[in-house]
Amino acid sequence: MRVTVCPPDHRRRDLDNVQKALLDALAKGGAYRDDSQIDRLEVERGPVTPGGKVLVEITRIKP
Repeated sequence: MRVTVCPPDHRRRDLDNVQKALLDALAKGGAYRDDSQIDRLEVERGPVTPGGKVLVEITRIKP
């Protein structure tokens, strides 16, 4: 899973504070059964975007 966090402004933010709520919301929304299925998680800060946004890319890994 690759996550890009685009903040709404230039204030300081910790990227790790976004992850728990995001991963739980994706599971509840049906993206996967449980976040324990995630074997790789990449997180990066994106450009400042009015209103803010989070981009998520999920890639299935073949067993």
